[in-house]
Amino acid sequence: MKILGRYKGKLGEIEIWESESTGDRLYREGELFQSQSSASGESRLPYVKMMEAFLSDAKSILLLGCGGGNLATMLARQGKCVTIVDHHVLSFELAERFFGLPKAIPCVVADFKDYLLAETRSFDGIAIDVGGPGFCFEEQFDPATCHSITARLKPSGRAILNMLVATDFDAAPDLIGGDLSEGHMASWIFDQPGRLHRNVVIACLPRVRRAANRRYMAKFSKTVGCGWALRRPRRPSQESGAVVVDIACTS
Repeated sequence: MKILGRYKGKLGEIEIWESESTGDRLYREGELFQSQSSASGESRLPYVKMMEAFLSDAKSILLLGCGGGNLATMLARQGKCVTIVDHHVLSFELAERFFGLPKAIPCVVADFKDYLLAETRSFDGIAIDVGGPGFCFEEQFDPATCHSITARLKPSGRAILNMLVATDFDAAPDLIGGDLSEGHMASWIFDQPGRLHRNVVIACLPRVRRAANRRYMAKFSKTVGCGWALRRPRRPSQESGAVVVDIACTS
């Protein structure tokens, strides 16, 4: 591996690495790898490919979080109308320079919470992939923020969120999934049980389309990689605050 560049990020030092054997490039911020892709922007990360597949029917897509911009690049190449929001202009510059992010994609420098409150447009799909060193998902995705996300969806729209968890006992995906499910949405959690410090993906679809949702999720579950499991969010106990298993199934 060789380092193509080092930069000062808002959440830690950013390094861009390149594999001398494959040509793949990695975006590292602090101790976390934010992206891994070909030099042209094709992601190697399973959760990114899951997010791409989940948004396959969407035409207008809002992406919260840039990193290497791989998801935006992949979706734009399919002819989708994509807008990216990130709090650091450096992310856009690095995505264009090292990961093939098309210059025509609208890139908005803003805190994603502020953007959601100010935006008036609705989207067919919203993908959320924010975070970094010291980022607390449970604090950042409180009920008000989750409502801001689903409020920006069209009636038939969908949302998908990537987050990091430390262990099987981390209840943050269940709490966030529950908050995203408030109102007109229903959510599912794609997890990797047993793995430490792993990605978890929360997928949301309109609640009114129950039969269509079951068919879509059954089809989508077949596209996820080995080791991933699909389950509905576990219900927090009102008395103890503990997380109670509601429905569980594996893909």
